[in-house]
Amino acid sequence: MPTFLQDVADWNPFSATVLAWRQLFGNPDGLPSDAWPMEHPVLASALWSVVIIAVFRTLAVKYRSAAS
Repeated sequence: MPTFLQDVADWNPFSATVLAWRQLFGNPDGLPSDAWPMEHPVLASALWSVVIIAVFRTLAVKYRSAAS
């Protein structure tokens, strides 16, 4: 895989979440990567969740305010 695609895959929220589920269900074999989300997938998926919720909640409130 090209380097830039590997970086995208390593920092993708879905990849971190899938790897976190694998670890939580007792299958710790992860991807051979030195990227922080792949080394700490449970924390990374929790942080991604908080960031995504914060961003889209803010956008939803602004959209609702603008629509009314």
